[in-house]
Amino acid sequence: MRKGLPVEDLIREGLTAALRSLDSKCTNEEFNLLEIMLAGRALMAIMDDVLGLYLPASPLVDTIPEKTIIVGTIRGDIHEFGKHIVRMLFKANGYRVIDLGKDVAPHDFVKEAVIEGAGYIGVSSLITLTIPSIREIKEILVKGGLQTIKVIAGGAAIQQATAKELNVDFVAKDPFDALRYLERASMNSTIPLR
Repeated sequence: MRKGLPVEDLIREGLTAALRSLDSKCTNEEFNLLEIMLAGRALMAIMDDVLGLYLPASPLVDTIPEKTIIVGTIRGDIHEFGKHIVRMLFKANGYRVIDLGKDVAPHDFVKEAVIEGAGYIGVSSLITLTIPSIREIKEILVKGGLQTIKVIAGGAAIQQATAKELNVDFVAKDPFDALRYLERASMNSTIPLR
């Protein structure tokens, strides 16, 4: 940044490349959980502490619904590490991310999606007892006539569930899977449930 390189280039060629490398190593099982956590924390620190100062003014971050996502950990769960990685990955790939934090009520996800003009809600959970709250998000959207807002769910608690069982549009097996869904969704108006 001191050399005047555009933030977009730093993100695309630096952080995104590092995240894709991490994805590849995770897929090939070349990392253990501790290494993944440490790498994730290091990348989060870079995004938040260094690049975070520059991202709000960056033209990379768009305000159209297809590029805006609300993220949070569902009511009843206070685990945030996975959500932080998702937030960082989405930001690094040009998405506008509004992070609601942890223990978020279903209606708060919907309310913020409407306020922010978001096209997506990303909900995370590590606790199976939160599944009814995850289902509730789509119910609120349907009751409000907001079916165009897509719900993506992720986290250890729901990895074995289908999108239909959770009443969501997509179940991501990891942050990169969620990103691939967003990328496909921006090219297609109809993405099949999985």
